[in-house]
Amino acid sequence: MEISLKGKTCLITGGTHGIGLVTAKLFAELGAQVIALGRNIREKNDKIQFVKVDLTSRSELLSFIDWYKKEIGKIDCLINNASVNSRYSILNVTLEEWDRMIALELTAPMLLSKMAAELMIKNGTKGKIINVAAIQAHYPLPESFPYATVKGGLISMTKSLAVDLGKYGIQVIAVVPGPIYTKGETVPESLDKRAATLLGRMGRPIEAAYLLAFLVSDYNTFITGSEIFIDGGRIISRKPDPEEITSGEV
Repeated sequence: MEISLKGKTCLITGGTHGIGLVTAKLFAELGAQVIALGRNIREKNDKIQFVKVDLTSRSELLSFIDWYKKEIGKIDCLINNASVNSRYSILNVTLEEWDRMIALELTAPMLLSKMAAELMIKNGTKGKIINVAAIQAHYPLPESFPYATVKGGLISMTKSLAVDLGKYGIQVIAVVPGPIYTKGETVPESLDKRAATLLGRMGRPIEAAYLLAFLVSDYNTFITGSEIFIDGGRIISRKPDPEEITSGEV
């Protein structure tokens, strides 16, 4: 079995760093036309079309959607991956931070999913919408109230989209990563050894990218409305998280 994304047009948010960038590169290697969104574009890649968009800005997002409809006009997969950490409890979260998290991780995915669904239906495309959540939706860390809340909302959004779009053959899936190291290319050996996963190490972005490639591919024909965990068994492990994770450092 060899996965090919040739002929597919894929839009990836948060596509300039971490899991998003690794996924964009993999998809491009597999033959997809890739449009990667991010606030800071640091790389150049002839196979990826990077677009600078601040998804917390309603005007920038709506302008991008208008541009995409006119200039691209088709989509086979949308990956709502853009995310930031948010280390606040209910006791100290500010309204500004709450609004920022809602805009980035719920409003932007909603508007982009609406655009993708409309284009898929218009073009007769049985496409894929994939929302990247996090195990904190089920297993929150302390001082992570906004982050856990929006990730839980993203999972609920996934299920509702799947109900509404199934009749068009559009599949909607939530991918739920656990501890995946995105701060650099090499995981510190000490952190790897202390990871609270059943597999005894941190995950790598490429492992999430491989999963996303399968879900976007033509081999995935009957998954929708589901949560797919990629956490090395963290959610059922009784090991404590390393301090670097509980503190929000990684």
